Amino acid sequence: MAATNIGVNPTFTPDKRTVNVEAHILDFDRDLYGQELKLEFITRLRDELKFDSVDSLLAQIHADIAKTREILQNL
Repeated sequence: MAATNIGVNPTFTPDKRTVNVEAHILDFDRDLYGQELKLEFITRLRDELKFDSVDSLLAQIHADIAKTREILQNL
């Protein structure tokens, strides 16, 4: 289970054009750098937004993770 962002990270890099894919794997604490992963998308939570502060971004990330858990537990 993961919450995934696909976008340009406008809060930190507003002029960036290259898209990143970042998956926050829930309840997982190991190093996977350099490993190949497969993602299957279930639903879209929201549009990518530019936040006014790191704190507001972190609050939204926590809300997104909670919503992801809710959605995936009800599958």
